[in-house]
Amino acid sequence: MYSILARLSLIVLLIASLSCNRDPNVRKQKYFESGNRYFEKGQYSEAIIQFSNAVQIDPSYAAAHFKLAEGYLKMQRWQDAYGELQRAIDLDPGNNRARLDLGLILVAAQSFDKVESIAAEMLEKEPNSADAHLLLSEENQARGKSDTAFQEINKAILLDPRRPQYYVQLATLQSATGKMDAAEITFKKALEVDPKFTPAVQDLASLYEMTGRWTDAEKQRRQAIEVEPGSVQPRMDLARLYYTQQRKAEAEQVMIQAKKALGGEGNLYRVLGDYYNNIGEADKALEEFAQVSKDHPKDLVTREDYIRLLLSHNRVEEATKQTAAILQANPNDTGAQMIRGEILNSQGKFDEAARVLEGALKNAPEHAYGHYQLGLALSKTGDMGRAEQEWRQAVRLAPRINEAELALAQVALSKHDRDLLSQTAEQLIRNMPTDPRGYILRAEAEFAAKQEAAGGEDLKKAIQVAPQGPLGYSSMGGWLARRGKLQDAQQYYEQALDRDPNQFDSLNGLVSILIRQKQYAKALDRVQQHVAKAPENDAFYTLLANLQMTTKDLSGAEASLQKAIALNKNNLAAFVLLANVEMALGSADKALATARKSIEDNPKSVVGYFVAGLLEEFHGNWQRAEALYQQALQVEPNYPPAANNLAYGMLQHGENTDVALSFAQIARQKMPDSPNAADTLAWAYYEKGIYGLATNLLQEALQKSPDNATYHYHIGMVYEKQNNTAEAKKHLQRALQINPKFPQADEIRKTLNQIS
Repeated sequence: MYSILARLSLIVLLIASLSCNRDPNVRKQKYFESGNRYFEKGQYSEAIIQFSNAVQIDPSYAAAHFKLAEGYLKMQRWQDAYGELQRAIDLDPGNNRARLDLGLILVAAQSFDKVESIAAEMLEKEPNSADAHLLLSEENQARGKSDTAFQEINKAILLDPRRPQYYVQLATLQSATGKMDAAEITFKKALEVDPKFTPAVQDLASLYEMTGRWTDAEKQRRQAIEVEPGSVQPRMDLARLYYTQQRKAEAEQVMIQAKKALGGEGNLYRVLGDYYNNIGEADKALEEFAQVSKDHPKDLVTREDYIRLLLSHNRVEEATKQTAAILQANPNDTGAQMIRGEILNSQGKFDEAARVLEGALKNAPEHAYGHYQLGLALSKTGDMGRAEQEWRQAVRLAPRINEAELALAQVALSKHDRDLLSQTAEQLIRNMPTDPRGYILRAEAEFAAKQEAAGGEDLKKAIQVAPQGPLGYSSMGGWLARRGKLQDAQQYYEQALDRDPNQFDSLNGLVSILIRQKQYAKALDRVQQHVAKAPENDAFYTLLANLQMTTKDLSGAEASLQKAIALNKNNLAAFVLLANVEMALGSADKALATARKSIEDNPKSVVGYFVAGLLEEFHGNWQRAEALYQQALQVEPNYPPAANNLAYGMLQHGENTDVALSFAQIARQKMPDSPNAADTLAWAYYEKGIYGLATNLLQEALQKSPDNATYHYHIGMVYEKQNNTAEAKKHLQRALQINPKFPQADEIRKTLNQIS
């Protein structure tokens, strides 16, 4: 009798257990609690899975949606976090913490109008909401309104002095305004409130790095790993710290250990490959990604990143084959289509790349890197307006996509848009606090605002964060040279060249100073020294030839230019200078005969046709030159120097504008950094009446060659067509100042009279 009762009791307990397991409220709560346990351990991938299970059982489970969003934020999956935060607020309108996180995402995306409305909602729900003031402080900081940002965060601290996040924001503002000692005290206050508050630990480490306190920085980076042992970012930060101090073996060991400790979580098995890629260890990165792709064949994202890595190291054939294999298995794979567009960009097929990327983005409009690549393709075809739109969209979707931020910074520089330049610089500094480029760009914005002292401090920061790199020293040299402090400028230029003998801007700056001081022999000797150090740099030979021409050493200049052309057949400046030298030597006929002989000896060499065409053009024989340029393009259809000269000559001689435009586009695509190609395409647009595109290109050309009379003449004529009288006058007059005997001087004077 007892055994029957015992068995009945067991059955009752089993039924009760089964009933609990079937109860959706119990199941979702178990998933939620499990997710919280993973979250507390820093195991965010596992936490996301558990919170996702909870919301699948109950789609209206507001707390799970919010925690799922926090998990996505930890994994930097911004778009996923944004959607979950919106859902959490819809289900629980009183959740101001979700509104804060949503607002911070929008601040990063620079959607400031939406941020203000969210802050207003927070204050409506809770009039004393400290988080609302934190959000307003973040927004005003992003807008460059430091005073208001300080006021708002101080309000937040008064309302709730026990929140470490508020002290971190205050310290960040103090640091940004140069108050480093105050910032350190405030960061430590945040850690008094919560010793395990990760942002305070990490940001204090960054502060120590910025001020060169490397031992303190290392201690904080190790503390961050202890606080979040399941997170990869603190380990990456420590490795980066070691790497910048030339402790490369220790840095590598940190990341090897990171892979061992975290490789079983999510896709962190690729963390070591990412590290090798970030520090430029190409062979190790490719080997690691090849192995990871083999071990995880179903991970298409990693496989596609491996293809991009192949592409970035110029292994285009392998990348193309792997991309084709993915598309053969799945023709609609958006990631592979994006890579195909990237490959076309790398091959200079920018029109085709734009078409492919536009098609892929229709299926994946939130693919940030795709928008960046489309912007790149459009910029190379001269459509800078649309390119800027694509880059803006890229950073809206992914504020940490640094390539797009840097592209926007160049747009800002070409347009003299100080606000855009400041915004991109601030974002780059947030994304890469140890990269000097963000500080250099912010300095440029400050110089444009006449804030010389602030700009100088930022250049010092650029040197502090990357003392072994050349960029900070080169930029400091340029700033000092502009201020007339030539001796100091020389010292910084020399330090830049010590760190990178191929740093052309620094050598050019140094030579400019020596020429201003009329020390031609010393300038010549300095360039010759660097040619010996960097014998494969064609730009150095071109610079050397310029100096040799200045000192009347035409034979030396001829030899230098021939060397430059041998190193880089697309060095248009060297070609033009060589023609000038040959003319000055009185041997243009001989040079032409030599070029024609080279055509006879090697009819498949495009250089012979081009040089012969160039010399015929100097002789005033346009029809012969035109025929030779066309022959050059028959040998190599996209040879940019020939396409450029043919396009410009056709425009000058009133030939078919549409044909000239097509050749100008080829030159621009193949020589995207050439101001000459930009000018030719702009002039074609001018002849077609497309003045907006012409303006953008000419602004770019002038930024690179500010004393080129032709570029000033062209942009002046464009502005005249746009009825921008002030700018037209300025540039046309500048053209005459640079060259009073300019070939179109009479036309310029006539235009100026008409404008007046």
